[in-house]
Amino acid sequence: MAGKKIYGEEKRRVNLTLTQTAVKWLEEKRIELGANSLSDVIEKMARGRK
Repeated sequence: MAGKKIYGEEKRRVNLTLTQTAVKWLEEKRIELGANSLSDVIEKMARGRK
């Protein structure tokens, strides 16, 4: 399912099942990066922007 465009590309919804440890780590990264959401953290990391 395509959504609005971001980075010049259409967004796509993905469902993940994560352990509580993984969620905690992502939340720490979200704070560290000043990201708005865990999705933003995952997007930045996938693009190599740590």
